[in-house]
Amino acid sequence: MSTTQLARYNTRAEYPAKVLIRGTPEYERCRQNNPSADTPSRFPQEIHVVKTPADVSGALKKATELGVHVGVRSSGHIFNLPNLIEGGILIDTTNLNRQIEYDPISGEICFGPACRVEELAAKLKDINRFFPHGHAPTVGSGGFLLAGGQGWFVRGWGATNQTWINKIEMVVPDGRTVIASRTENRDLFWAARGSGLGFFGVVTRFWGRTIKSSLMWERILKFEINSDSYMALMSWAIERGRDTPKYGTDLNLTIDYPEKYDPSYTTDTIPLNGKLHMTLNLLCYTDTIREARTLLGAYDKLTPEVQAALLEMHPVQRRTVEQVFSRKRRFLGNDKQDRWQINSIMNDPDVPLERLLEVIKPAMLELPTRTSSVFMCHCDIVPDEEDAALSLPQDLYISTITGWTDPKLEPAIYQPMRDRYKRAFPVAVGMYVTELDVNCDDANTKVMSDTALAKFLEIREKWDPNELFPNYKKFIMAHEKINRLQNKAQL
Repeated sequence: MSTTQLARYNTRAEYPAKVLIRGTPEYERCRQNNPSADTPSRFPQEIHVVKTPADVSGALKKATELGVHVGVRSSGHIFNLPNLIEGGILIDTTNLNRQIEYDPISGEICFGPACRVEELAAKLKDINRFFPHGHAPTVGSGGFLLAGGQGWFVRGWGATNQTWINKIEMVVPDGRTVIASRTENRDLFWAARGSGLGFFGVVTRFWGRTIKSSLMWERILKFEINSDSYMALMSWAIERGRDTPKYGTDLNLTIDYPEKYDPSYTTDTIPLNGKLHMTLNLLCYTDTIREARTLLGAYDKLTPEVQAALLEMHPVQRRTVEQVFSRKRRFLGNDKQDRWQINSIMNDPDVPLERLLEVIKPAMLELPTRTSSVFMCHCDIVPDEEDAALSLPQDLYISTITGWTDPKLEPAIYQPMRDRYKRAFPVAVGMYVTELDVNCDDANTKVMSDTALAKFLEIREKWDPNELFPNYKKFIMAHEKINRLQNKAQL
């Protein structure tokens, strides 16, 4: 791993040329321009900082001539950085259609793949419209939407690319720029929505529908959680979420050490006698506080065991997107000092809750560093495999973010959480595609159904027969591994 510390992450980075050659300072600055300081030691031959579809076509043509693979970056928030392909070409889309246009007649917004969540939010505020972008302010639209899009208030409105994206412009491997929608190049539209890092083209623009904006409200509850109270607290929190109306609610749970945010702590070491806190950030989207209180009312009744662990309870109050962004910036940081790994599963809805909680308990409570966190949310995404590659049910998204600052902790720091999530395979239906690790297969599991994967591979072979885009192979490896384990368990 590289330990070189460069300038902080720059979402509007500028470079002196459209093609950056390995061995130059500008190349290295671009190669490491991702939110984590933990950049793998993989070096593309060239980085193409594209501005137009024609530039993308030129980069794909160059890769074909060289006989090398291609990686694509919209923001670099996939922390194992699958876009860095040794000896290949990295297409950096930071300047590609980096503007947001709104059509008041159709109610559609149009934007490029590197448009950040905070940029979309600012535009939507100006035009008084709503579109379910991501929650983390500096995430790029390309990676977010290709993965599916666990956007704002996903529970009732579905993944963003399921119900909000109308069409996609992309450059395909032979260099052509095409439009994909439910009526045009339908196979590409199907494959793009849910395949994430395995997709075999370069998105240049999205078109998404919007609705009139409303108001956001939040209720916060904070508890002390430990091994003894874990089962009662987690069961109560999840069951209250299942009692909460799906439409217009956004239910999030975090577990971390409060010292994570204390600037007086400067090491990765867990504080002596440190106590974990579980926080529920419960949001809803509706016009009045009376409606908001009703929507979040399932959390009113605390059992005696839950009440005993309660530290804080904040009533329903108005919240802005900017306030949530501020909290998200604290959650991950962006100063290029922090290093991150994310492991995740999506639970199998048929597995009883008690069994699920037993299996994931080590991943929830045995955090390896002071800055590590658990994040869980109710997604309630019901897939339609006929419509998109997004084909696994997403009841709960469950993840642990391992954070550290000292590179001397590597490589040992990666393995503990990989092992804990590997233990969770029997209670998981799969994982969110953005967390598939191209560096190590240990914690990788399925990213779509087996039948969806078979269909995806057929479409990929049609459009990318020369395999310019190689990351799909990690899907195959993960699926074959899980099927072997499942077959062995049935013997």
